[in-house]
Amino acid sequence: MEPIYKFRVPIQVRFNDVDIMGHVSNTVYQNYYDAGKMDYFDHVMPDLDYIILGVVGASIKIDYLEPIYMRNQIYVETRIAILGHKSITMDHRLVNCETGELLSTCAAVLVCYDVKNLKSIPVPEHWRRSIISHEGAQLIIK
Repeated sequence: MEPIYKFRVPIQVRFNDVDIMGHVSNTVYQNYYDAGKMDYFDHVMPDLDYIILGVVGASIKIDYLEPIYMRNQIYVETRIAILGHKSITMDHRLVNCETGELLSTCAAVLVCYDVKNLKSIPVPEHWRRSIISHEGAQLIIK
């Protein structure tokens, strides 16, 4: 079953994103994925503020499937694939707007974090409910 991505953000490929080879540098992809991540958080976990409550990166894996060039129109799609006790695994993908071609995928594990006390915490219950509501039956709950 193909996963459903409900959050899509257009990405502008900027001049400084492109390297000497004429395509987007691998160092830039994370910025594109972060744009999708922030859109998802704004809609599903709006009280994530990094003052009291936040998430920290534990792991990230990016696959570069096809090059992205300066004039490509692309978007990032984001979803939460796995909901753990203290962590979430976000899946992202970059897609060519014109062709629908899959250009890159990313899986990122994020750990919920108590910013004031500097320690990991369980995923807040209201976040769990919101994530489950948005992701539906495709969500893996651990």
